[in-house]
Amino acid sequence: MSPSNPKNTDDPRLPPAVTFTSGAALLMKLGIVESITREGVRHIAASETYEETWPFGPDKPYPYGKANGALIMATGPFLDFFRKHYRRPGDRTSST
Repeated sequence: MSPSNPKNTDDPRLPPAVTFTSGAALLMKLGIVESITREGVRHIAASETYEETWPFGPDKPYPYGKANGALIMATGPFLDFFRKHYRRPGDRTSST
């Protein structure tokens, strides 16, 4: 039995916050994206394409936090952004 998953289900508990690195790993683990790096997540966060929908930062719904010198983001809004707004490069479908 895993302390982070006491019932040993396939749905692991999610961390309350992620860094760019752990967020990228979680996106791949959950199958939200096939492949992404921390640099890819940072690029998306700074991209003009997602300026209106990226949920973190000054004057945004969710602030960045800091832990051990790393920026952290609330996991729920992070995953919601990638599920609802992110388009893979070359994907012509519109984001909502």
